[in-house]
Formats: sequence, structure tokens, C-alpha cells
Amino acid sequence: MKRTSLLTALLLILAMLASGCGGSGSDNKAKDTQKRLVYGAEFEYEKLNPLLDTTNVDNMIFSGLTRFDQNNQAVPDLAESWTISDDQLVYTFKLRKDVKWHDGTTFSSSDVKFTLDKVLDPAVNTPIRQEFEQIAAVEAPDAGTVIIKLKQTFPPLLDKLSLGILPEHMLKGKDLNNADFNSNPVGTGPFKFKQWKKGESRTVTANESFYRGKPKLDEVVFKFLPDANVRLVQMETGEVDLVFVEPEQLDRVSKIAGAQVYEVPSADYRCMMYNFNDPLWQDVRIRQALNYSVDRTGIVSAILRGKGQEAYGPLQKSWANNPDVEKYAYNPDQAKALLAEAGWKAGADGILEKDGKKLSFVLTCPLTDPVRVAIANTLATDFKKIGVEAEPDPKDWSVIEIEKCQAFVLGWGSPFDPDDHTFKLFTSGVIGTEDNNLGSYRNAEVDRLLQAARTTSDQSVRKQYYTDFQKTLNADPAYNFICYLDAIYAVNKNVSGIKPRLLGHHGAGFLWNIEEWDKK
Repeated sequence: MKRTSLLTALLLILAMLASGCGGSGSDNKAKDTQKRLVYGAEFEYEKLNPLLDTTNVDNMIFSGLTRFDQNNQAVPDLAESWTISDDQLVYTFKLRKDVKWHDGTTFSSSDVKFTLDKVLDPAVNTPIRQEFEQIAAVEAPDAGTVIIKLKQTFPPLLDKLSLGILPEHMLKGKDLNNADFNSNPVGTGPFKFKQWKKGESRTVTANESFYRGKPKLDEVVFKFLPDANVRLVQMETGEVDLVFVEPEQLDRVSKIAGAQVYEVPSADYRCMMYNFNDPLWQDVRIRQALNYSVDRTGIVSAILRGKGQEAYGPLQKSWANNPDVEKYAYNPDQAKALLAEAGWKAGADGILEKDGKKLSFVLTCPLTDPVRVAIANTLATDFKKIGVEAEPDPKDWSVIEIEKCQAFVLGWGSPFDPDDHTFKLFTSGVIGTEDNNLGSYRNAEVDRLLQAARTTSDQSVRKQYYTDFQKTLNADPAYNFICYLDAIYAVNKNVSGIKPRLLGHHGAGFLWNIEEWDKK
């Protein structure tokens, strides 16, 4: 009996070892065949919550009532359909019945109501509250229906409702600003959150139960590489499959045998923001003079390597664009005349002076953005030609407070409804977490026109409001518009399914259909 028991035990141990080895080999094989895409990401966002921050994984983890198609038009997503009342003040949405949260809980209308109520809740530190201020009430009469009632007609609403919806069952009664959820989110999107190694990477995996079908990629890793040169080196070595490319890197990236380069038009502009808390900018003639003193054509050619175009306003890529505004073509003589009219005279060192003060200011820009640093240096050179001293001040993002800078090389731009990246940037209001008017710009006529434009249903009338807005902004500049950038991406040639569309700020939107991407 003892010998039999011993033999049996030995056989069991051998079987377990064989099973273990076989399992390990199977796991290794699975790992070898897994379709993983590694993105060399420029930023590591602090919170994965679409109400608190906008990140490049929002649309992968979360879904909205609507989403944008390849033409940047709002189409159904969590909402399978909707109807709008004759007075356009009541929107009734019918929700999909096949949606589950990543934890298996059934999605319902109460989640939508919870999310929109939180956007409007003053206790939540969201930068998007102004985007939804026309909502009077949100109702959820049954699990599959959401009713949104408006204070005024609001044509941008369907665009705004692409906002990722949050799970009520996980967040009800919690402080949304500091919830653990923000670093371990659960959504309804095509990918599930898997892991976040702070300072290193963030990983998402395919949602096999995704209502539009399982993504073709098994895993996407966002590897945090803020340095543009490091990103490109890792693209060359094959450590990453996708990177955002700076214009100065084009020649180098074109020589990477295993990479395909995408040059995609965008609504992403660069400008110099005037901070109106500084008395220097109160005289419009100074701002106009600086606008005339910029050689935009030279900047597009030298800094962007021709991958972009000169900018003259915030809506150039929109149906609402007004091409007839003053474009502030390069005219140093006009700039000098305006400054002379404003009472500025050349000092002993050539820098203009008035009342014992030099016409001098600090121009801040993010150190890790080569294009903005180059723009700041070029602007300083252009300004010096008309007797204005601008001191370029590159800083790390971690120490930049834009609202406290005298001037800043800013970036904005949206391919969606013209209300986006206009109302929140140029209208007056209390400066704070809810306001993106970082330069404290104030113009009552701009306020009136943008408010009218966002609450008018007739598109032709809306366009006229935006036409007049651009004229007013042009005469009283909040920014010195410099250039629009093409977004440049290098992608592993083994990756397929990419469908480029007009992109947003910093190339946002390139991943819009990533659930369709595949990798050999």
C-alpha cells in the first residue's frame, strides 16, 4: 500500500509538472500572438475621467450618447436614436439595450442623468460646465429613455453629448473630484482599463463584450515619452508602434523602413495669448502692432517645414469661417506706425519706451514642445525688428500657470461645431476651473455674439453671428494667431485600419476608430 501510494503520488507530481509546463508554453504562445499596439504618448494625464480632464483614452474607455464619424458629424452611440421637439427645446433619446459596463453591470438611463447632473453640479471641478449650461433638466422616465430639456435652443448639443458617460453605481455619493475611480476607471467603451504604472505606462485591453463588436487589437499600451527625440528613437528601434512626430523630425522619420507617415490636416492652431491682467495689453494698438509684425509665412516654411498654414482666426477650418477679416499680413511699417501713434519712442538701445518704461514682456512656452519653443524664439526676433523686447521663457509644464504669464504660446482648435473652442475661450466670466479664458479677455460684443450663435437654430443666422464675432475679435485681438499645424504621425507598417479625418488640438482624434485597427 505504501509503495502504491508513493508511486501514485510521484505520478501525480509528474502530471502536475507536465501540466504546468504545458500551461506556461500555452501562455507564452498566447502572449506571442497577442495583437498589442504601443503608443509613444506625449502626456501622462492625471485623471481618467472625461468630466475632469480630456485624455487620449477617453473614447477608448468611455462612450457617449453620440460619437463623431469620419466627417466629424455626430452620430448615434449609446443612444440608438433621438427625436427633437418642434420648438427644439426637448430632446428624447432611446438608448441601446445591449450595453454593459466593463464590470458587467447593465447600462441605463440613470447613468446618463447622473453624469449630466454631475457636469452641472458646482461641487464638481469640471472645465466643461459652460458646454452644458443650456440644459434645464435631465429626466430618466425608464431605463431606456433619456429626456433633456433646454433653457434655449442649443444646436451644439448633439456634439456635446459625445461626452463619456460615467457609471452611477460606482460613483453615487462619492466625491467625483478625488474618487479612486479616476485612476481605475470603468466605462462602456471598446477597451477596458487594465493597468497604470505612474510615470511609465498605461494599458487598456479589448472589451470582448463591446456592443459594436470586439476590437481587433487585444491590447494598447500608452508609454509615456514626453521627449520628442526619445519617441522617435523608440520608433526607430521598434519599441513603439505609433508616435506623434514634430515637423523637424520629418526627414528622419521618413527613413524608418518599418514606419508609415501620416500627414493629417487639423484645426489645431498656435497663437500668442495676451494676458489682459497686465496693463501693457490694454492699448489695442500694441496688440495690433505685434500682430502685424509676425512673418507667418516664414514660420510655416521654416518651423513647420510647410506642414501647415498661416492663421488669422480661430474658425479657419470651420463652416463658420469668415475669410474676409483683416489677416494681419506681415507689415513692420504698419506696426511701427501704430506704436508711434500710441506714444512709444526708441530708447538708446533701440527698444521702445514710454513714461520711463520699456516695451518689454516675457513670452512663456512649454519646454517640451519644440514647435512652440521655436515660435517663441522667432516671435522675439520679429518683435525686436519693430523695437519690442520679448524674452522667450521655456518652462516645464509642471511649473507653468498660463493665467499668470504675461504672454503665452498657446494652442487650441476644434474640428467640431464652431461653438467648441470659441465660447469657452473668448467669453467673459469668472476665471477658474470652469473657464478656459486664460488671458482674461473681455469684450461685451464678443459675449453677445457668441451667446447668440450658440442659441440660434438657423445655421445661416448662426454663421452671420460667427462672421461678426470674427470681425470683432480681429479688431480687438485676444490672441496673435500664428499658424495651423498639420498633425504628423509615424505608424508601424503592420498596423492597418486607420481612417484619418480632420483632427483637433495636438492631433486629437487620430485614434477615433481604433477599435477597427489591426496589426499583423
